[in-house]
Amino acid sequence: MPFVTIDLLRGKPPEYLEAVSEAVHEALVEGLGMFPDDRFQVINQLAPGELVFSRDFRGGPRSDDFMVFTITDGLDRGEKAKQAFYRALTRNLSENPGVRPADVFVKMHVTPPVNFSFADGVPATETTAREALDRAAAVPGTRDAYTRTEMVEAITRMFRDNDRGRIVSMLRDHFVLKMPTSMPYGGEFRGAKEFDDYFKRVVEQGNGYYETFVTSLRRLIEADDHLIAEISITAKGRTTQQSMDIENAWVFDIAGGNFVSAQIYADTATGMKTAG
Repeated sequence: MPFVTIDLLRGKPPEYLEAVSEAVHEALVEGLGMFPDDRFQVINQLAPGELVFSRDFRGGPRSDDFMVFTITDGLDRGEKAKQAFYRALTRNLSENPGVRPADVFVKMHVTPPVNFSFADGVPATETTAREALDRAAAVPGTRDAYTRTEMVEAITRMFRDNDRGRIVSMLRDHFVLKMPTSMPYGGEFRGAKEFDDYFKRVVEQGNGYYETFVTSLRRLIEADDHLIAEISITAKGRTTQQSMDIENAWVFDIAGGNFVSAQIYADTATGMKTAG
């Protein structure tokens, strides 16, 4: 998220400016852990007299190669990270394009993420939250709790987009999925793995009962301690070749920022008839 403004005296060739740009970017990635593709910079070349600086105050001696780096970040990365960035920046600039460490001045500003908007009028708070969830999805259980908004989005993505990666990453070992035992694929399924395996078996593979099985989200209702997903199911039995178009409801119980359980209320009779 850091935004970089670089001020220096006018007259440097393009390759010099490119080397300065690359030096600060690599230092941010190394020192502050910035994403490699998070690169936003403005380079201002100023005429003599427009960049005023002391040649000797708290450093120096400074030359006409003096430059100022203003880093505006949405996160306070901590003192050690900042020191690592300073060291990496001066080292990189010294190597290419040959700027002396005495000519490198850095200012760092921390501002709340809501003060950034990368595109489309969306505040960076939403962007970074989505990125954090995507990273957490790679290692389920790394987050202790989730917001109501994140839970709603996870359910929406599962039923609307057939993307359960987000919700699977949120489920803890104590989570229980309860399916009607009257169904051939009913029972209780615990934790993220059993939940994921259930969907692979029933929705993606038809569990041997369905030739096709498609879910779509009609609406999602929010309550104090649960979320209700009203969905439609269109399916075709593998052996019966009968089709069904039914509606059911998934009730997700939530507590302490986590999914506790989920239970489906469905037209089991039609489901069994179609499944054969």
